[in-house]
Amino acid sequence: MSKVAVPLAVALATAGALAETTELSDEQVAWLTAIDSVPSRQQVDFVLNQNGSGTPLEKLRNLTGDDGTDPGVRLRAVHALAKYCGGDTTPCTATDDAHQSLTALIAETTPATTGTDVLLLRAAVETIGPMRVSSDVGLLIPLLEHGSRDIRASTARALQDLCNTQAITPLRSRYNREMTEQVKLAISEALRILAQCSGSQ
Repeated sequence: MSKVAVPLAVALATAGALAETTELSDEQVAWLTAIDSVPSRQQVDFVLNQNGSGTPLEKLRNLTGDDGTDPGVRLRAVHALAKYCGGDTTPCTATDDAHQSLTALIAETTPATTGTDVLLLRAAVETIGPMRVSSDVGLLIPLLEHGSRDIRASTARALQDLCNTQAITPLRSRYNREMTEQVKLAISEALRILAQCSGSQ
């Protein structure tokens, strides 16, 4: 395996985020974090299988929900969940454990207006969109009204990724009321892409 960045290794080595973890050697941590790139599922597996019991997916879920873990590690764990939904030849579905973990996290953190929970909400929204589970449109549309402009912009991009035209009317409605240019740009791009998704429901 080539050298790749697997920031989760830092959590396993130093944060004590998972029960029964064994500290990685300095050389091993350095090897795992040598190059700044997005790890593949195989690379995440390689790191998480070295420490403790449970599957890599279970460990990622534990990391995302562990308030005692460094917030940066939790955010990377949220994004890594995308690697565990569907497969090389099968699409992600609403019943996949990784997807259900994200929907639960979104529901849990939606009321947040500040702090780590807002960052986790944004990460979950950014991750769930590319999974392209069409039914997520109902979960995401209410977030267009969230108090955080970053959440609103991320939601617009996630709805764009879903390619579900049911999002067009709510996006247009939000655009007409939106005061923040960052969000308006994201909505405008989402509407442009969704116009090409006719028939995707």
